[in-house]
Amino acid sequence: MAPAYNFETTIQKAIDDGIVPGVVLYARNKDGTLNYSHAAGHASLRPSNPRPMTTHTILALASMTKLLTSISVLQLLDSPSYRDSFPLGLDTPVTDPSYPKTYLPDLASLPILSPTTTDPFATRSRTKDITVRHLLTHSSGCGYTFLQPSLIAWNEWKLKQQGKTPHLPIATAFAQTVPGQFSCPLLFEPGEGWAYGCGIDWAGWMLEKVSGMSLDDWLQENLVKKLGLEKGSVTFYPERVWPTEGEEGKRERVAEMGKREEGNGVGIAGGGGHARKTKHVDSPQLMKPADRGAFGGQGGFADLEAFCEVVHSLLVDDERLLKKETAQLLFERQLKEEQAKQAINEGMKTPEWVVGYVEVPAEGKGLVYDWSAGGLHVVEPGKADESGRWRRKGYLGWGGVFNLNWFVDREAGVCGVFGAQTLDPCDPMIEPLIKDFEKEIYEKHGAK
Repeated sequence: MAPAYNFETTIQKAIDDGIVPGVVLYARNKDGTLNYSHAAGHASLRPSNPRPMTTHTILALASMTKLLTSISVLQLLDSPSYRDSFPLGLDTPVTDPSYPKTYLPDLASLPILSPTTTDPFATRSRTKDITVRHLLTHSSGCGYTFLQPSLIAWNEWKLKQQGKTPHLPIATAFAQTVPGQFSCPLLFEPGEGWAYGCGIDWAGWMLEKVSGMSLDDWLQENLVKKLGLEKGSVTFYPERVWPTEGEEGKRERVAEMGKREEGNGVGIAGGGGHARKTKHVDSPQLMKPADRGAFGGQGGFADLEAFCEVVHSLLVDDERLLKKETAQLLFERQLKEEQAKQAINEGMKTPEWVVGYVEVPAEGKGLVYDWSAGGLHVVEPGKADESGRWRRKGYLGWGGVFNLNWFVDREAGVCGVFGAQTLDPCDPMIEPLIKDFEKEIYEKHGAK
């Protein structure tokens, strides 16, 4: 039987050619006529125990975790038990000690990187407060020590002073807590720029302080239970879900990482005379997070059926997760300062660091991006060019460094999730697969 979609053939060829070990796909639409799932390839290439990818394999979400944490923070802001007892909203400061409930002293203590001609790592004090909005929209000044060049250099200098070696830049936490992992200088005054970074990790840290619950416990109570999802289908700690002897089979639902290598050798994925193969990579610090806190910007795991249920709930606006007026914050621009609005569109002109397809803003096209309370937001889709255009005004989406991606488009009436597990970050060979999947779902099922 011929595949139902052209992208299935393209993805299978990529698996056969050793580009990606395995893929999981989900897509749904608003009117209920589409409920698509597909899996191909391997969830593990471990030579002693190779496993097939299934539609219920649990994947490390990396930055797709950010959506779950953003929803959690919006739930917190929406909760009368917290909101009515003290000031709590998107513009509540988290670095002002006169707001003790939301005050994050570790974040408040961070200076701003301000290089001079004699000292490239000089810093200065922050003069503006960081707010919840800043944290959720990457306009706080918090960056990543593996992404922005100035923070990469600062991190290497700092670690050299400590006699340590930098970790591989795979965007995963190695410290025990958010302050332990992300206490690096800010890149700019809050609101005066846009830089993708660890702000949502700090937002999750704030939620834990305000609620008195761990971020994982919050997810279980306010997302997993509300959506009627299976135990363990969304969690920061998959090894805690099935801890007892005899549950090894369930634990093996968690995918392992692969990495492409060039050369002639035969591997489980690829080989057969191809010039590349994909091999298993041990990643114990990533896959065994039980001994550290929940990192809201990167530390989640999920069965992508469960993740698709989250984005579908947002698509149909069923209020199982958020009240309509609160959910709307996910589909509206949330950057307030002009410097931040300009900076995000400049950043998207060189989107090689982004997982998935990002149409580049160009003069005369009219395409405008912003960041909502939950992801990359299309403010204006602009004019179609020769490659066509399928995303609509209000599109929301983002990805994760292990080559995962999600999207929700209320106007087009479609949503989808693409999942892979590779340590080839933001892989330009996987990006076309993500693009083809999204585009065909729009073309065949999006509202005309």
